[in-house]
Amino acid sequence: MKYSKAQIIYHWLTVAVLAAMVLSGLAYTYDWIDTGSIRLHQIVGQVFIVILLIRMTARLTHPVKTTATHHTPFEVLMARLVHGGLYLCMIAYVVTGYVAASGLRDPLLIAAVDQGFARSDTGELFLEAHFTLKWVLLALFALHLAAVLKHRFWDKDTTNSNMTLTFRKE
Repeated sequence: MKYSKAQIIYHWLTVAVLAAMVLSGLAYTYDWIDTGSIRLHQIVGQVFIVILLIRMTARLTHPVKTTATHHTPFEVLMARLVHGGLYLCMIAYVVTGYVAASGLRDPLLIAAVDQGFARSDTGELFLEAHFTLKWVLLALFALHLAAVLKHRFWDKDTTNSNMTLTFRKE
């Protein structure tokens, strides 16, 4: 299977934006930066929403067909579960984060959710879910990275070339 150049770019943009989200979230949580980290987190989060919407639209309108026959049924199943889990987790993560950010005193959001809702008990559940989902997202990312490393160093196959802009024989 080979993704389009646009899908590959969306993939790596997702990685870069998630890294910025993690750093700005940690900076806010642990007070690494006196001010601005939560504002940066909100801005980057909204950029992430746009990238995720574009990425999902591209994925749905241009599905990728599996042509690799050298993967075991277990590998195919795990790939589908991890990729599906990553998409679901990213969607839940932006929804819970958006609601949680709407509860801030001065949210820097394009269209904040009703502040009364965001600060209610239900809104607090969204905040807790956002904090919990980071661990789920991290676990799914770790599984994804482990599979990348397995294909690169154990199997020594060309699976990883699906997400590069140039095909490499390994």
